[in-house]
Amino acid sequence: MILAHMPPIPEDQLPLQIRCPSCGQRFKVGADLRDRTVECGSCEHRFRITDEVIQRIRKVYPGERGDAGLSRFQRVPLAAAAMPSNLQTVSYAEEPDPSLLEPPSPQRLIAGLMAVAGLVIVALLLIFGASRGGALDGMPIFNRQLIAGFAAVVAGALLVYANPRSRMRALIGAAVAAVAMVCLPLVFTEGSPAAGAGARPGVTAAPGGSEPPLSADQGDGEEEEDQIAILRDRIGTGPLEQEQRRLEDLRSGKNVFGLWLRDLRESNKLLVRDYLLRVTGADPSSHLYPRDNGDYLVVVTGTDLPIEELALLTKPFGTTVDIFREIGVAEVKVDNSVFVESPLDKLTNREDPAYYELNKRELDSIDPARVSRAVVRLTESEPKLYRADITTRLVELLKEQGLDFKPEVCRALIVWAEDLSVATDATVAEIERRQAANLSIQKDFFELLAKAGDVRALPVLDALWALDTSEWSEEYARFGAAVEPLVIRRFPSTDGVLRRAAVQMLGRVGGKDSLPVLEAAKLGVTNAELRAQIDRSIGMIQARLGP
Repeated sequence: MILAHMPPIPEDQLPLQIRCPSCGQRFKVGADLRDRTVECGSCEHRFRITDEVIQRIRKVYPGERGDAGLSRFQRVPLAAAAMPSNLQTVSYAEEPDPSLLEPPSPQRLIAGLMAVAGLVIVALLLIFGASRGGALDGMPIFNRQLIAGFAAVVAGALLVYANPRSRMRALIGAAVAAVAMVCLPLVFTEGSPAAGAGARPGVTAAPGGSEPPLSADQGDGEEEEDQIAILRDRIGTGPLEQEQRRLEDLRSGKNVFGLWLRDLRESNKLLVRDYLLRVTGADPSSHLYPRDNGDYLVVVTGTDLPIEELALLTKPFGTTVDIFREIGVAEVKVDNSVFVESPLDKLTNREDPAYYELNKRELDSIDPARVSRAVVRLTESEPKLYRADITTRLVELLKEQGLDFKPEVCRALIVWAEDLSVATDATVAEIERRQAANLSIQKDFFELLAKAGDVRALPVLDALWALDTSEWSEEYARFGAAVEPLVIRRFPSTDGVLRRAAVQMLGRVGGKDSLPVLEAAKLGVTNAELRAQIDRSIGMIQARLGP
């Protein structure tokens, strides 16, 4: 090697290590500066390099030092020292994984909470939603078990992710929860369809998956009891029978019937339910139960109508196929096309030939929103076609319960009815109903009665006028001379604003019977404005009566 053949450096030429006598700073200088004066680069002290400032360093050769700490830097392992025979050694366990000692991350904590919360929510849904009228009412047990199984699988995966230190215990817990969740639908079965409701024994399916409608004389060779049993099993009348027993125990005198709606789309079921509640006055607990092939069983409870009239009420959205009086069920074939609104451009274009026909058809819809829009459009249209039919339908709407656009119906009747007397009975009944229920009464009702010359609701208007003369004076005056007796009867007890309004009303509609009342009221009046108003009213009456 090159370094091995280099001659050694003479000792007198080796650098000298010196130390400043003033600040103690150490330096290395060349050997040629011995016995010369140098300046310290730290404190700028001048001193001579002599033996007093030269630092003597003992040379150390490899292997000379016996420091035990140097043995850890060897390249070749040292020979193991002989261990005493009586020395006991200590064994240590392996160091644990640091991830097991760390606290759980927020993601894992949230996953665990979501798993537990999801299981609790689904369990509550399976328990309370299975009751009659609940969220799962009418759902088969197998479908409920599918919901429970899916929730258990998702919760199990979240639990395994949330517990990295004890995955096996998380799997066991998830399996136990899955078994418990799947068993819940077997315990809480109240709202599930009757056993065998999906099976239709003795019935052959028609092409396309639909089944032929039942007939009362189907299966002439079978006993009547067998026919009824097959019919109950096919429709799934369990909820209907339960409600029938409940009403029998209560002895309420109300009826409960079932409507077997064939081919009803799920998107239209709420419209049908609300319509039936509105027109039958049934109890709000009436409910729809899904059946096979898109069918629904509607249990209409708490109604006074017989089943024949109940079936007639389904005419706007279907056709009655048959009535099974033995079990209290009417079969109705639903026409889903009636739930589709006509094109808006044709409904709003008065020049279109189909304008009146389409809007008349909209009046027959069971959707209140569509009917309301059609009423407003017809109010703004000239009555040209279908005047009698539209008037008849508007009067029916005025009689129907649960509609909040009856003032608009009155305005439409004023435009379309040739004889407003056909709507006065329904209008007076609506006013009385609203007064009894302490509901607001719109001016449109009284405008229709005033145009028809019907004064039956005039006492109600008189009370409203006495409470707010500025709001109801115009409607009050529309009835003309019929108002005079009511104002004269009320006149002695009036004062202030009501007295002035009464004087003005007598001046507008009063006759000869009002003159003595006004003359008597004029006596002793100190208010110049009221006295002038009385004089004007007397002059208006005298002008109407003539000489």
